[in-house]
Amino acid sequence: MENQKLKTIIAILGGGVNKGTDCVWRSVGFDDEIYGAPGSVLRVLAACFLYKENFDSLILALGGKGQMKDIPDAPTLAEILKKELTELGVPDEKIIEEKNSGTTYQQLQELMKIAKEVSASEITIISNRYHLPRIRAMVEYAPLVKDAAGKINFASAEEILIEKKPEEWKAIVEKAYESAEMKELIKKEDAGALQVREGKYKFS
Repeated sequence: MENQKLKTIIAILGGGVNKGTDCVWRSVGFDDEIYGAPGSVLRVLAACFLYKENFDSLILALGGKGQMKDIPDAPTLAEILKKELTELGVPDEKIIEEKNSGTTYQQLQELMKIAKEVSASEITIISNRYHLPRIRAMVEYAPLVKDAAGKINFASAEEILIEKKPEEWKAIVEKAYESAEMKELIKKEDAGALQVREGKYKFS
């Protein structure tokens, strides 16, 4: 990574994936059977839109095996993200894979390390709308993450896609966020964010 002189990082936090009937692992939509977070493919699509607005940026694909650690043939989240990004036209050399992290907190820790290595002046973290409150709380309050808070922007994948392709994404997002499952997930995420701010969150 020493030869990467780019100053802007677009960071995708790896989330939910599944293995299709064709034996290919992919980031999931809102209706898929998953390991991890619903709607994670939106993060990849949104990152591509941001990349096309700044071709000098570097995309950081974050995530080890996470919840798939006990599945022998499972790739890392970073490998899945990179494959999807390259299929969408992002050059291989513009993508850094981080394969060690297993949780959101660990992903943020690794992000901060890599940001320092490439001397990043700006970081945009992309995740789903429901996930961002806990991410923001960790960046502002969590040990080993909060020192870099001044450099960071937070981007909702849903809002980016609705802005860029409203006819395709507005109804899908609205339907997903009206579901009982999503409302329950949002409650859990908000509770986690509150625990981080109050110093009660278990980071291990």
